[in-house]
Amino acid sequence: MPCPKVSLAPSCEIDLDAEGKHHGYVRIQFSSDRSAYGWLPMPIMSIKNGDGPVAVVIGANHGDEYEGVSITNGLYQELDPSDIKGQIIFLPAANAPAFYAGRRTSPLDWTGEANLNRVFPGNQYGSPTEMIAWYITNHIVPRGDAFFDLHSAGKSIDHHPSVKIRLMNDPAKDAMQMKFLELFGAPLGIVGDRVHETTLSGEILPLDKIYLSTELGGAGKIRPWIRDFAWNGMKRCLRELGVLQTDEVLPEPEHKVALKAMQTGDHYIFARKDGMFEPRVNLGDVVEDGQFAGYIWNLKEPWEKPEELYFNKGGVVFCKRTPALCEIGDTLFFTLSDHEG
Repeated sequence: MPCPKVSLAPSCEIDLDAEGKHHGYVRIQFSSDRSAYGWLPMPIMSIKNGDGPVAVVIGANHGDEYEGVSITNGLYQELDPSDIKGQIIFLPAANAPAFYAGRRTSPLDWTGEANLNRVFPGNQYGSPTEMIAWYITNHIVPRGDAFFDLHSAGKSIDHHPSVKIRLMNDPAKDAMQMKFLELFGAPLGIVGDRVHETTLSGEILPLDKIYLSTELGGAGKIRPWIRDFAWNGMKRCLRELGVLQTDEVLPEPEHKVALKAMQTGDHYIFARKDGMFEPRVNLGDVVEDGQFAGYIWNLKEPWEKPEELYFNKGGVVFCKRTPALCEIGDTLFFTLSDHEG
């Protein structure tokens, strides 16, 4: 009889089929110089009560995006099984090694800059980040009916708050996604018809599952006004889905959503040289094609005239770089145009 092989693929401490409220870790096997036979903890929580829709709520797909972590943690701590019909699976810190390090990307992979949302579907025996992607792809995605991927911008950029959907050409599901845009209560609702390879949305949407993502500010901080409307919006969406059954009276959506289209290359301003970035417009401003946007100053020759920046494509200013220092290739701004639908 051949000797059996023992799997070192990621494994979950909790039974996701179990009724009730459970929490623990997905163990990411990681043999390192510091810990030869160790594993990395990725938190996972579940609240299950009978049959019904399965919602998956995800925070920290990038490790320095904190609003989603706060909302995911808060929902799990507040809700009881009696509040639920179906199941909510919570991944509060999907890119756990990056989250623990306070970084967008994981420092543990071979490059030292592993971006979880660029390595899907992952590899069960790959680097830590590839193993996390593999576990989500193979053990979480098949279970879920609707996914709420709560992003913000991280330390290097800031966003005017938004919620985003990708249309699936399924009238019933697209109508529900459009309803989610309204209910979430963000100032901007982005409507797209494409997904990117190697992302979580690229794994989910071809399966005709509902997927909603956000950009809840950023700059490596949590703003109370953003967290508050997103908290209420998340509850409103879960109730609309049918998985949240509480009698709690929720406020009406805090903002009337303005529908925008996904950005294209013309909407970006990139740094063309190293220097100090000085923006002259604010997030949420509405700008015109060709409008003045700001400067890049020469660090070591301050007597030189700064490079002037101009918007290629007008619209609402959705993204702005946070650190003043920049290098060639950095995104400084991008805008969003109105959705034509």
